[in-house]
Amino acid sequence: MSFLTSLFKQEMWVRALEFLFERVLAYTAAFVMFVMMLVTLVDVVGRDLFSAPLPGGFEVTELLLAALIFLGLPMVTAENAHVDVDLLDSTVPEFLKPLQNIVIGLVNVIAFGVLSWMLWKFALRTYRYEDTTAILEIPFAGLVFLMAICCTLSTVALVWMLLFKRGKKLFSHHRAGEVE
Repeated sequence: MSFLTSLFKQEMWVRALEFLFERVLAYTAAFVMFVMMLVTLVDVVGRDLFSAPLPGGFEVTELLLAALIFLGLPMVTAENAHVDVDLLDSTVPEFLKPLQNIVIGLVNVIAFGVLSWMLWKFALRTYRYEDTTAILEIPFAGLVFLMAICCTLSTVALVWMLLFKRGKKLFSHHRAGEVE
């Protein structure tokens, strides 16, 4: 099999995305959550026992929380686990359901695509202006780039789901003991 034919195999891309989403992003999110827990612990213990809270603890927690939310975004998208509001589902005839799913998928792709584009613009501007937090003066361009990357990954997952999965989960693997 040549390199070009293997490059266009759908399974290869899905496996790569699955590794990225379920290993890299998940472990990074777990690490960020652990660090956020440690910062909160040190801040609370310092405040309550020593009357000396962690300087800038609130800022660090804010940055970590934003990172955690955006690290989880592609994983939630790949699992098709976003909040659904089905106000009009009962009024749509059954034969139009596939069309409804395609329209919803297109709206999601457009919304996430626009959000990704705006985050990339914001990340570049933040980097160019060297924006920092108010108290500790931590540069937050890295955080905004992480947000843009994660939103772009969510957009890629939505496009892939729209084109190949027809609104189902991106990764349809079964693990031992897991029930769908």
